[in-house]
Formats: sequence, C-alpha cells, structure tokens
Amino acid sequence: MSVPKVDKEKTQVKLVFGEIEAGQFPLDRLMEEMHLEFHAFATSAGVLVMKALMEAEEKHLAGEPQSHETEVNRWGKQPGSVMVGGQKVVIDRQRLRKRSGGEVVLSSYQRFHANDARAQAVYERLVSGVSCRDYERTVEAVTDGYGISKSVVNREMVQATTKDLQVLCERDLSQLDILVLMVDGIRVGQSMIVVALGLDNTGRKHILGFREGSTENARVCLDLLHDLKRRQLKTDHPMLAVIDGSKALRSAIDEFLGDQVAVARCHQHKIKNVKDYLPKEYHAEYARKMTAAWAMTEYETARRALAGVVKDLGRINIQAAASLEEGFEETLTLQRLSVPPVLRVHLETTNLIESPFDHTRRVMRNVKRWRPNTNQAARWIASGLLQAERRMRRINGYRSMSVLRSLLEAEAVRKSGMQQTNAA
Repeated sequence: MSVPKVDKEKTQVKLVFGEIEAGQFPLDRLMEEMHLEFHAFATSAGVLVMKALMEAEEKHLAGEPQSHETEVNRWGKQPGSVMVGGQKVVIDRQRLRKRSGGEVVLSSYQRFHANDARAQAVYERLVSGVSCRDYERTVEAVTDGYGISKSVVNREMVQATTKDLQVLCERDLSQLDILVLMVDGIRVGQSMIVVALGLDNTGRKHILGFREGSTENARVCLDLLHDLKRRQLKTDHPMLAVIDGSKALRSAIDEFLGDQVAVARCHQHKIKNVKDYLPKEYHAEYARKMTAAWAMTEYETARRALAGVVKDLGRINIQAAASLEEGFEETLTLQRLSVPPVLRVHLETTNLIESPFDHTRRVMRNVKRWRPNTNQAARWIASGLLQAERRMRRINGYRSMSVLRSLLEAEAVRKSGMQQTNAA
C-alpha cells in the first residue's frame, strides 16, 4: 500500500491516496501517518466554512455580482483574518458600502475575526501548565496562520487572570451558610497569601477570598475577615474555625467572631511543630502517639492520653513538650464538642484548604519570575483557586452537618453561660 500524500493549497488540504489492497482499509495506520495533517485538514475545512458563511451574508446584503437592485455595493477587497485553533488565518475580505455612504461590515466576519476564543484557549492551556515560552508549539497547525508571540500570550493571560481576580474577590457571599471556616497561608514569591475556605451546611467547599501580605500577620488576617463581612458573609451564628496555630490568625478570629466561634487546631501542623524540637529518631514514635490520642472519641480519654505524651516529651525535650502544651485544649476541640467521627476526619486538619493550594502550585509552576509591587501573585492565586474550586466535591459525611450546627450552638450557649457566671 502506498503512503497517502498531502497536497496543501492556500485555503484547503487535499488527501491523495495511492492504491489500497482490496478488502482492507487500515484506518489506524493512515491516521498515524497523517498525524497533524488531519488537524490541518479539519482547520482548513473550518476556514472554508467561514468563507462560505461570509459570502452568503455578502450575497444577502449586496445581491448577485453586477446587481444594482440593493442599497449596498461591493467596494473591493482588503486583507483580513479569522481566528482558527488559537491562531490567525489570513484571508481576503469583501468590503461593502451603502449607496448613501458609510461602511457596512459583515457581522459574520466580525464574529470570526474576534479573538475571544483564542484568549480563552490561551488561558486554559497556561493554567494547565503550558509555559508562555512553549505555548506556540501547542497551537494547532493552521494553513497560512502566523504565530503568536510571547508578548501577546502574556497580555491575554493578564486579561484572563485579572478577570478571575475580580470574580473571586468581588462575588457575593450572602447566600452561603458557612459552618466551618479554614484559614491558611501560601507563599508566592515574596508574598504570603492568606486564604479563607468555607464549608457550608450541605458539606460543599467554597473559596471565600484571600489577602496578600508579607507575612501571616494579624492585620492581614483581620482585613481578610472584614472583607468577607463586606461581601455579606453571615457571621451571626456559631462557627468552627480550623487554623494552623498562628497567633496572629487566632487573635484576628477572636476579635472578629468573638464567642460565636469554636477554634480547633490542625493536628498535622501541631505534629510538625513538635517534630521541629525532637531528634529525628523520635519523629515517627511521637507522631504515632499524638495521632493515637487524637483518634480517641471520648474527650477525657483523649485528654489523658495526650497529657501522657506531654509528660513523655518532657523527658526528651522540654521545648517539644511546651510546643504540644501550647493550644493543648484546642487540639481536642472536636472531642470536646462530640463531633461525629465521619466529620472529624475532615476537620482535624487543614487538608481541605491544602488540596486547593497543591492545585494552585501546579497552575503556577511555570511562572519563574514574580514581580514585586504588582498584582501578579494575586492574579495567579485567583486563577489557581478558581480552577481548584471547580474540582471540589462535597465532603463525605455531609449529612451530619446539621449535627455539627447543633453542637456549635450548644457550645455558644455554654460559653455565654460561663461569661454570665464570671461577671456575676
């Protein structure tokens, strides 16, 4: 069997086959041999369809050639272009003018000429990990198409990510009934981006917003919380806040939410903090002991087990023991509230927010230079978080969210009663 030949003309691609053995049609081999030529064929066919539609509109407006029965005349041709597969394809477009004066532009040409599809394609490919430097090689082969420069890609990416930034930071939060608030930071270049994620009463996750600062300080955290309230996030009901142990974040939450919030410490962050004071040979042993204590359902049992771990640590390293004692009760908040185990597995760490961070890092991995004093980091973070949010699923155990609400309301009543007693 002879190899198919591809004859490319200016506006089309014709496939010329040699003889094929009787009774056989090796489609897989033909497709493999044609490879990108098939895409070129499909793209060229698209250009032909576009031209046919423009010619049909031209005929509708100006009638047949040499016809003088319409109010619109043909007025020569000029170079133009249409967008196909992320690139511009050069064509000759017909100009039209009214007899009374004034240009008439084909609406079909305006639509085919617009670069909205290309901008979307640039955005989708770059957030999927294609670098600006390599983007040109990913664009489909287009007959007579001319390449896309890195400056054009960058400009269109800035526009797309700026739109994402506006969507994420300005959307209304009034319809959300958030029961769990997780706040954590991600380092981007020289900036620390503090992000808030909410878990609503149906078990669905929402990226609520973020603030950019140099560190995870109290001012940045408080500004983030005030921004959520400005966008109508409901804070008039008891909530659970899961944090990494940052003192700045803790003080911001106390100032903003007061007695309406129960604070739980992330177990993974606490284990890491304790390990930082221990010799490496003790890491696995004490990580296992702390995890076993937190896995207990009853509060008093878990408290005694964790107190035993503190006592053991004191014999090895006093600072490690002090690290575990700091925020000791907050690491047992879920046991004290009697949160069902099916929910505890999601709420004992900040993994719900760490997962979007991992996806955001993949989106940003090809950005090699972070420019200070610009919104570059914020734009990329917004795009990465929105991409991650589209992949988010409802948590397992979401049917127990009503139980969590009841437990938080009971905790708020208990705190209020204690304050009244102390005041008396």
